[in-house]
Amino acid sequence: MSQYRYYGQSLLLLLALCLTLPPGLLQAEDNTEAQPVEAAEQRSFKAIAEEYRGSIVTITHLDRNGEQLGMGTGFVIDEQGLIATNRHVLGEARPIEIEFADGSSYDIESIYASDELADLAILKVAPESLKGQKLKPLRLGKTVEQGDDVAAIGHPRGYRNSLVTGIVSGTEEINGRELIQVSMPIDHGNSGGPLLNQQGEVIGVITYKSASSNSIGFAMPISELQSILEKPNPVTLARWTTIGRLNPKHWQEHMGASWTQRAGRILVSGTGSGFGGRSVCLSQTEPPSVTKYEVRVLVKLGDESGAAGLIFDAEDRDHQFGFYPSGGNLRLTRFAGPSVYNWQILEEISTPAYRPGEWNELLVSIDDYHVRCFCNEQLVAEMRNRTPAENIHVGLAKFRDTSAEFRGFEVGESLQESGLEPEVRAELLSLVEKTTTGELTAPKTLRRIREMPVGVQSELDQLAEELEQRARELRKLRRRNHEMQVSEQILSELEEADADVVTLGLLLARYDNAEIDVDSYLQSVESMVNDVRELAEDSDGDEVAKRQLLDRYLFEESGFHGSRTNYYHKSNSYLSEVIDDREGLPITLSSLYIGMAERLGLDVRGIGLPGHFVVRQFVDGEPGDLLDVFDRGQKLGLIDAISRVEGEHQLPWNEKYLEPQSERQILVRMIRNLQGISEQEQDYSGVLRYLNLLVAVDTDNELEHRYLRCLIAIRERESATAGDDLAWLKTNGSETIPAARLEELEAFSARWLGGNEESPAGEPAGDSNSK
Repeated sequence: MSQYRYYGQSLLLLLALCLTLPPGLLQAEDNTEAQPVEAAEQRSFKAIAEEYRGSIVTITHLDRNGEQLGMGTGFVIDEQGLIATNRHVLGEARPIEIEFADGSSYDIESIYASDELADLAILKVAPESLKGQKLKPLRLGKTVEQGDDVAAIGHPRGYRNSLVTGIVSGTEEINGRELIQVSMPIDHGNSGGPLLNQQGEVIGVITYKSASSNSIGFAMPISELQSILEKPNPVTLARWTTIGRLNPKHWQEHMGASWTQRAGRILVSGTGSGFGGRSVCLSQTEPPSVTKYEVRVLVKLGDESGAAGLIFDAEDRDHQFGFYPSGGNLRLTRFAGPSVYNWQILEEISTPAYRPGEWNELLVSIDDYHVRCFCNEQLVAEMRNRTPAENIHVGLAKFRDTSAEFRGFEVGESLQESGLEPEVRAELLSLVEKTTTGELTAPKTLRRIREMPVGVQSELDQLAEELEQRARELRKLRRRNHEMQVSEQILSELEEADADVVTLGLLLARYDNAEIDVDSYLQSVESMVNDVRELAEDSDGDEVAKRQLLDRYLFEESGFHGSRTNYYHKSNSYLSEVIDDREGLPITLSSLYIGMAERLGLDVRGIGLPGHFVVRQFVDGEPGDLLDVFDRGQKLGLIDAISRVEGEHQLPWNEKYLEPQSERQILVRMIRNLQGISEQEQDYSGVLRYLNLLVAVDTDNELEHRYLRCLIAIRERESATAGDDLAWLKTNGSETIPAARLEELEAFSARWLGGNEESPAGEPAGDSNSK
């Protein structure tokens, strides 16, 4: 048996190399009413390709950073905008883009029909995107026989609209489906393309290729496509695309463009359908009062020729005021309708308060009839003739074909901060000025900083700009102060009798990204739990049944799934981004599952199988089903678990693997995952940061963490950390670490930190036993 794989994926299938069948056996089943038709004339494939090239599309899906991840082929089957392709070409819950040979592209309204087992899907173009235009469909055929000449049009290895020819050599059964086997040169990128006969009819959809030969491939018979076309199961693109999707309970998008979320930020790109490429995103958090409120956001434009910022006093999608940067200046604008004739620029402001290319804070303060607009805490515009409506919203807007990022969006009665008191600011300035650069991040300095108010963070940023020659150490101080805060919060949570694994996972995400609002994500989790409670209102209280409702909500209705395409992306280890994108590693998905189950009164615990984290439900204290949350909650039998450990990871089975993991153990495993990714990326400053956290959290293995941290600190020239760890190891590790090894480490430290530029030998190995 030979191996075959999906185009665009690493899925391997065991197939026979060839199969000889008698003529006629490949005739597809015809369920349509018979109609008298004349036999189509045979033509050259060159002529057919020239006629149909305009009906072939390139289909791409995007990764978590918005970059192209996979490419495949599709073809028009209906003039109103139905496009056929392979299911695997669409990726998993990802944004999809299509492009025709002439460069034109259209918005996708829905996945009109799909069948995973047949690996087929049909896309539907949004009617408003077509603007009355009709597409040219390919004709669908019915029969194919062994020995027939056939051709395929696709994008092998990215070479778009390439024509290849061959013959039908037989059939092969794959996953219970009988596929057409063809002998022709096909490759990655042909997936989803049409298999054509000499009458120009589509008789199959190119689906698989041989892993051992580029001249053998397989196509799904056209009867399978006709079957799903007759029984569509539409899924709107908004529901399909969970990667970075904004929560509709919090935001309502209007007039197109692409609004997504990533690690506490909102990103927008593309051109809106409103005048001037306008698109708005209204917050569902209403101002506390129509007569007094403030709204604030930080914005950074990807292109200063564009425009993006705040909207306020919004009655609907077309009626509102805007305050935003545009072309390097700031604008205060009124929108009184959908057209350019209802657009009035109230004030164009050129001010040094706005910093092009950087993050800028915009704040609008409303007090009865008085509107004040601030940029980076400086008043830049005012309006005194405001007429408030009865119901208003606030939100974000963008114009033209620009991209922008937003963070820290807030609405409330009063958001302006008074800053540090003068005496505190003076104390901070004195401390910084009198402290040498090398001592800025010393523990004694950190202790003094920690005693000051929270506003010290922004003040440190300003000092870093003013004292450019010391900016690096000041920012390091700020980051370490944040890391110490989060580390303390993590330790405090672990000390609680009912420590919450979801809170711990979110704090770990915040350890890397200070913009993460833990409370906001906890509210989102509670909202999801309430949705499950509503589903369970009519249940009889059976715990297994309630858990199955949780499964249905997470995996079927919300689309949470394991990340198979970007498995080692850091986003999969951040619980905040797993909640945003509904995609993650086994352990992060399991952590969310455990946390939601606990809030529902269910006893679900983590099981740390080597290399793959799963969960187990306990009923009345007795162990029940093992569940693979990474695989949408599929049940695992004991044999499955043993096979996974012994077969995939080559480890002898140990019953201890089935022991439930504590919240601390789960957190440590998540930290080790991030540490391993940093090691693979050779980001040793990142490794050092995770080791700092492990030293604080995983005290049972402190010796191991201290030793590795000492090595990394020496490499990164963190002399204070290296010296502290070396002293600790001499005192606490002498019974475990040979004296000669400690002496070698000390000599290595003296040589490296003494200015030797030779890189330290030996790099730490990643931990592959987590996930």
